[in-house]
Amino acid sequence: MLLTNTESTVSPSAVLVERFPDGTANVRLADNVREEEREGQTSYVYDEAVFTLGANREETAEDIRADFDSWWKYGIQPEEPMPTIEERLELVEMMLIGGLDA
Repeated sequence: MLLTNTESTVSPSAVLVERFPDGTANVRLADNVREEEREGQTSYVYDEAVFTLGANREETAEDIRADFDSWWKYGIQPEEPMPTIEERLELVEMMLIGGLDA
């Protein structure tokens, strides 16, 4: 997911990986960082790519930093929406009548 014009009073890390107990990881990439003065305080405005790595993935922040451009392209891809109930029901029906190999 791409977030544009994210604002912070703290300079963002280019790569931030947060691991969870279930093994998944939340990844945040910051690019196009610029400093702006707002109300007498320094603010940082930047674009941010946010995505989740599955529990089977072991990439570290260093791994991602080493291939930042490729990970950025991956992170800004639009997320696929979850199938609707109608779409899921249609798939189940196709499986039950033998029209789809499971």
